[in-house]
Amino acid sequence: MLIRQVRPLDAATGRAPRRPVDLRSRDGVLVEVAPDLEPVGGESVLEGGGALAIPGLWDQHIHSGQLAQAHSRLDTSGAGSVGVILELVRAELASRRERRIGDQALIGFGHRLVDFAIRPTVPALDEATGTVPTVLIGGDAHHAWMNSAALTALGLPARDGIVAEDEWFVLAPRLPELPGVADALATGAAMLQRQALQRGVVGVTDMEWGRPWESWPHRSPRLRIRTAAYPEELAAVPGPTGTVLDARGLVTMGPLKVIVDGALGSHSAYTREAYTDGHGYAGRGVLSVGPEALREALAQAKALGLTAAVHAIGDAAAQVALGAIRAVGLPARIEHAQMLTDEDIAAMAALGVVASVQPAHLLDDRDATEAVWPGHGARAFRLRDLREQGVQLALGSDAPVAPLDPWLAMAAAVHRSADDRPAWHPSQQLQPCEALAASTDGITALQVGGPADVVLLEHADALFADVPSGADGLMVESAAREAAEQLRATDPLATVVAGRLESQR
Repeated sequence: MLIRQVRPLDAATGRAPRRPVDLRSRDGVLVEVAPDLEPVGGESVLEGGGALAIPGLWDQHIHSGQLAQAHSRLDTSGAGSVGVILELVRAELASRRERRIGDQALIGFGHRLVDFAIRPTVPALDEATGTVPTVLIGGDAHHAWMNSAALTALGLPARDGIVAEDEWFVLAPRLPELPGVADALATGAAMLQRQALQRGVVGVTDMEWGRPWESWPHRSPRLRIRTAAYPEELAAVPGPTGTVLDARGLVTMGPLKVIVDGALGSHSAYTREAYTDGHGYAGRGVLSVGPEALREALAQAKALGLTAAVHAIGDAAAQVALGAIRAVGLPARIEHAQMLTDEDIAAMAALGVVASVQPAHLLDDRDATEAVWPGHGARAFRLRDLREQGVQLALGSDAPVAPLDPWLAMAAAVHRSADDRPAWHPSQQLQPCEALAASTDGITALQVGGPADVVLLEHADALFADVPSGADGLMVESAAREAAEQLRATDPLATVVAGRLESQR
């Protein structure tokens, strides 16, 4: 493929040449970068028209199965009480009856336990749903509120409360056993890829439960997929990290994923200090995998040639994760890295541990963090501190927890506010070009020998310019807000994956 008349941006420096050049790729690799290249043979040609060319964007943390079902799910985000959710459920079921939709399961997603004054119960959901299997998944994907019909269909014992943490993670891959869910999943997988490509995404790390390495090669992949494995599936992994799993070389084996603690929205992130007002399990959240079990899992991964991705949201969980990584000695990332002390950041830098962070989460977690961990908000989403200490940042979304949208993630990293309030802890803001560099899987420039993964942007000359600082050394608030708005509004012109045009508007 030949991409003509583009100006490649170097994400490390923020510079792009004034004079356009051409990019030639062969077998998914860039082989020439020079002006005025002529087409050869029957290669396809994409006219760039002077557009800015950036390396392809990555989302380093998604859950494909959960995201693929999102198009058919009841949206419970923003529902601040059990009563509001029950009204949403009743309205959805009434609408289905009017449309004469059969006995398909009702799957919802989006609510947060941290917003509820009273706990959700199975009897309350039974009263609203009757015999329709119903599963309402929390917005952090760490719990589900299920009715008796769904519990019975999936072979779970009766209960009054939610299904959470490890019990839920084992159950989540089985949702396609419920009526109608498998069809929604198949449709959603194609939608997921199309929508991601439209946003300039050329690759994702898929943290879905089950065995995604078996399903992705059969989904006609159009972007790069790294599939994770969980400890219970280690015996079935097809090979070390990097093993190619499909004919085009787009699907590869990724890391071992271990979930050490819970999440803020479920009151289960494992923290050094107690939650306020009795929040959290046993006051400090949940330690799902202890130090010894974590070391054993990481040692197994190392023996199999896998890297590691360790979920740690609370600062105590990060401490446990780093201790195990140090003891075993393998390439690793901390997923989320949401609450960190100075000691944690120093340890990550010393060990070469990557911080896989989802900046859009701070938009939702800002108020909850200050409520349940008052006075400790400065430990949250320490993007600037991580970068300045030499820790590699890898941005993502945890979709469907946040949208699979790297432009939203970059905007959140730059401005750190979702409303009219100033940036939350502005000392942790990133410059636009720094946020971009953390969104391209370590590829900061389009160079010969690199992957032919390219995104074209028009009218983007100022998009990655530095935001000016004030006398206090912090970004000027109005300028940071404007930069974030521009990032959110970005609409890529074209997306090329492995030398093939996959999206164009």
